Amino acid sequence: MTAYEIIGKGFALAGEYLDMFPDKQLAITWLNISLAESLVAENHIRQYKNTEQLSRPVVVKNLSDNVDFDIGLCSIALPYGLASYLSADREDSYMSAIFRNRFVTALQNVSKARESTISDLYGGA
Repeated sequence: MTAYEIIGKGFALAGEYLDMFPDKQLAITWLNISLAESLVAENHIRQYKNTEQLSRPVVVKNLSDNVDFDIGLCSIALPYGLASYLSADREDSYMSAIFRNRFVTALQNVSKARESTISDLYGGA
C-alpha cells in the first residue's frame, strides 16, 4: 500500500480528509512513528513467512512511497495509529486513547499466529 492510502484510512477513521489537512509532512511523520512502533509485529510476520526481517524501521518520505509491510498491518493496524495521533492533535484525548488501544490490539492480532515445532517432553508412542 502507499503511504497516501494508509494515512487516508487513518484520517477517515477520525472523520477527516487527508486532502484537506494542511500539513502533509506531519501526517508522514505520524506514519513513520507508527511504522517504527510496528517493527516487531512486522518481523514476527516475516519470521512466520520465512522472509528477511528488517533491522530498522521503514522510513516514508513522500505520500506516494510504497510501504512494504504486511497488508494486515497496513490496512488495519497502521490506520488506527494515525487516527490516534490525529485525535491527539485535535485535542480529543478520549478518541486518541480509543484509537491507540485499537492500534496496539491490532498489532497483537495481526502478528500473533506463529507455527513452531514443539518438543515432546512426555515421550510415549
